[in-house]
Amino acid sequence: MARLDRPGPHGSAAEVRTLPAALRRFLSHPRPPVLIGAVSAVAAARSARGPIRRRDVGTAAACLCAQPFVEWAVHRFLLHARPGGPLGSVGYQLAGFGHELHHRDPANLDTMFLRPREVTAGAAAAVTVAAVAPPAVGTVAVCVGLGALAYDWTHFLIHTSVRPSHRYYRRLWHGHRLHHYRNERYWLGVTSPVADIMLGTSPTGAEVPVSPTATGAARAAARAAARAAGETEEAVRRT
Repeated sequence: MARLDRPGPHGSAAEVRTLPAALRRFLSHPRPPVLIGAVSAVAAARSARGPIRRRDVGTAAACLCAQPFVEWAVHRFLLHARPGGPLGSVGYQLAGFGHELHHRDPANLDTMFLRPREVTAGAAAAVTVAAVAPPAVGTVAVCVGLGALAYDWTHFLIHTSVRPSHRYYRRLWHGHRLHHYRNERYWLGVTSPVADIMLGTSPTGAEVPVSPTATGAARAAARAAARAAGETEEAVRRT
């Protein structure tokens, strides 16, 4: 597993300024290729069960509709789990602590992506399901994998210095920046704002206070931007 997750430092997403550079950086980091391989394995297991039928199309459409709400719930209750009580402690150890590190320094590529140990465990379960369960269930497993890949890529791109040009992506970019630099209890969607809109977690920035976590993240972002701009270490320390 250590070979799949080579230790850093892997640099900062703030160093990336163009979309082609973002794609190269995404693929050269040790973690995303593990996820791509895992999704490919699940898709191959589903493909071996037979062709795509009308029922699979309906299943995929249902997964697409559910994705914003699943993403919202995972972000709210697992990634932001706190170490209190049995469930909270398990969630914090599983994902909450790593996500807390990400919030301390949002552009740091050492803590940005899904970890290989969770990806490979999930892939093993998904491949088994896709191989033995009804084909439509395998289609669900593929959709879950594609959703995770879309999350990882979109999340990474938002933290780069690539400026948004498309209206939809600009909304995602703005919301996730507010999540990090205004208040982490809001703007929980990464690939879609739908769940935030429907569940009341998409206010204007002025409607919520700046959290202590967001204050620390803003300082880390300023340091990362200074390094990306080539400023001296002394200047970086003053930010």
